[in-house]
Amino acid sequence: MVVWTVSTLLSTAARYLEGHGSSSPRLDAELLLAEVLQEDRLALYVDHDRPLAEAEVAGFRELIRRRAHAEPVAYILGRAYFRYQQLKVTPAVLIPRPETEELVDRAFEWLDIHPLELCVEPGGTGGPDVPCGGTPLVADVGVGSGAIALSLAAERGLSVLGVEADAEALGVARDNRARLGLEKAVELRQGDLLRGIPPGSLRLVVSNPPYVSDEEMPALAPEVRDHEPRAALRGGPDGLTVIRRLLPQALKALSPGGRLLLEVGAVQARAVVSLGLEVGFCCPDIFLDLSGRERMVGLSRPGAPWVAAEDAVDSTRLDTLRRALRAGAIVGIPTDTVYGLACTWDSNRGVRRLLAAKGRGAAKPVAVLFSSTSAVRTCLPDLPAAVLTVLDEFLPGPFTFVVPTTVSRPELVGTEDSVGVRVPDAPDLLGFLDRLGLPLAATSANHAGQPDAAGPADVPRDLAAACAILVISGRGEGAVGTPSTVVDLRTLARDGRWQVLREGAVAADALALRMERLGY
Repeated sequence: MVVWTVSTLLSTAARYLEGHGSSSPRLDAELLLAEVLQEDRLALYVDHDRPLAEAEVAGFRELIRRRAHAEPVAYILGRAYFRYQQLKVTPAVLIPRPETEELVDRAFEWLDIHPLELCVEPGGTGGPDVPCGGTPLVADVGVGSGAIALSLAAERGLSVLGVEADAEALGVARDNRARLGLEKAVELRQGDLLRGIPPGSLRLVVSNPPYVSDEEMPALAPEVRDHEPRAALRGGPDGLTVIRRLLPQALKALSPGGRLLLEVGAVQARAVVSLGLEVGFCCPDIFLDLSGRERMVGLSRPGAPWVAAEDAVDSTRLDTLRRALRAGAIVGIPTDTVYGLACTWDSNRGVRRLLAAKGRGAAKPVAVLFSSTSAVRTCLPDLPAAVLTVLDEFLPGPFTFVVPTTVSRPELVGTEDSVGVRVPDAPDLLGFLDRLGLPLAATSANHAGQPDAAGPADVPRDLAAACAILVISGRGEGAVGTPSTVVDLRTLARDGRWQVLREGAVAADALALRMERLGY
């Protein structure tokens, strides 16, 4: 009688599986033998010369037979791994894949710069169509095993709604939720996409919908085509049938500024973006997977949550707002001139996002908002005394002073040897900046060549969607709708010269009289 050892059985099984089309025969054999022996894979190497009992060999042969018929290893084992979790899987649900792990990463990246905590009670005012009370939900549409929903809840402590049409799949998700102890964090509901979800109630929708076209179905690997649930794979003639239905439902369910993130087929991203723009989404993004393929799409509902200045920096939100800004968030802000868009002045990502939202290039660098001239001195310690004298005279006020400095900052915040400085005459904004403790790189909240925005209601809704929040003045302060007067002080200390680069809220003649009194 042949005595099989761990080593000889694995080698034989791997050759057999390779002959039956497995792309990972040795790994498959190791996983299945470890299951039979109830050991981890490392033990197989430690005990490579261990003789196996007849019952162990028989059990292994049965699993190898199933694998040779293209049944996925995950279904044979009844489990799969997704990010940091082990999940139960059955033929009722798709096997979680690495591409979907990347979709969760994109969700976390969006949440880093659009934190849910900024637009919930206490104190949120909301915009004219932004419900700002209660806890905004994140939704996973087509929840399957629960991989996405449970990862969002477990890793970030989010409140998540998972929607699934198939009752058997929903049962698998419930089992995984219970095993992970996430019953309070994840609500699971049987339903048709987002039908019946209250309008404007969601901030983020994530979905890995069916997207395989009828033409692609026969070419799928047998493990997928013959064993995974067809309803979770098949997306209709062009693969976009379900996505076409989901897009308008998601637009309705999201609050202004909310985000939809989709996993799509390798050649579908641009078509999905076009469909999204047609139904009313904005701010499209196409994300590459680790293989460099266009596998994920992001779309935003136009608009943004409104939050009063004092609420944005209250004790419940201040740290969250600081973290978001440091991660690259943009906020809308009221000033004494026009409404603006801003990011923290030392965030390269924030400045890039700010300029991309505006479609603005290097020819027009952004200025910096400070809470006081004292804050200017702290952040720009190399300013000449003559320049400081002018700043103390005119600020706070509706001016942008271009000052000489070589303090390190992102490339497009000023130029290599200068930066525009603003201390607006807007008490709510100055209080906001003082509490925040971060100078903000800022620009006007309008598209090039379009009218300036006097307040949040005037901000183009696609620009607003790039913002975490639109800050409003709680005192009823309003912008005058005229840009600041821009004054060049770069040569003031050297030769006493200054120049008006743009006449704005203050006329050049009036400025000249005051400068003359200072001796310039």
